[in-house]
Amino acid sequence: MARKPKTKTKKAVAAEEVAESAPAPRFPLFYKAPRPLEAGRHAKATLAADLDVAFSANANAIPLNVVEFAISARHYPIVFSNTAPYLPVAITGLRTGVNAFIDAEGKRWARGCYVPAYVRRFPFILMENTEQKQFILCIDEDSGFLGEDGDRGLFEDDGKPTEITNQALEFCRAYHAQYEATQKFVQELTERELLTDNSTEIRLSDDRKIQMQGYKVIDREKFEKLPNEVFLEWRTKNWLPVVYRHLTSLSN
Repeated sequence: MARKPKTKTKKAVAAEEVAESAPAPRFPLFYKAPRPLEAGRHAKATLAADLDVAFSANANAIPLNVVEFAISARHYPIVFSNTAPYLPVAITGLRTGVNAFIDAEGKRWARGCYVPAYVRRFPFILMENTEQKQFILCIDEDSGFLGEDGDRGLFEDDGKPTEITNQALEFCRAYHAQYEATQKFVQELTERELLTDNSTEIRLSDDRKIQMQGYKVIDREKFEKLPNEVFLEWRTKNWLPVVYRHLTSLSN
């Protein structure tokens, strides 16, 4: 005799609804499934020899740190995002979802152009463990760069990290330190109300026009009216070249 199916309680139904409606975790740009890099979980994992940049083909803006402004200003307009914390980005495309610095095959960065550190860091990243108050090296398991049949292992047989993993850790540590320095610079700009909304009309070669908006730039007039003591302080912090490189880059 067939059993009568159990009727779900209101609590069970409510729990399912909550689970279905819970938003997916929001990860940084490009990252889909970052997980802590562990010898137990990734003992046999190998990193692909060819780390192409196809993952960035749809990004028309790439995060930048201030230490990158000097070389980035030669190739990209550098602006600030329109939402807090207003971090700087390199504009890499005029249209949403199109990175104009990716080649026709969709895998390589334009020859001779600087590749932002944010792109070069992928698929590794430092993520904060709030409980232990420390940062942990993670790797995006959905990056397409992981396998088990290559010769670029992430861990030795005894569980110690390989040179590849150690180099990734050092790169991510340096990137994070530069990111924190960038945050301090942007915080100063925000507190002094130097960031202003901006938009640009661009005429294409076929005479069509594109209106770029939704970003901020440093207000040159306000910047030049800063007190002398602030200029001296910013010179000591090496922030003045950062400002001028940003302003110069807008001609790109």
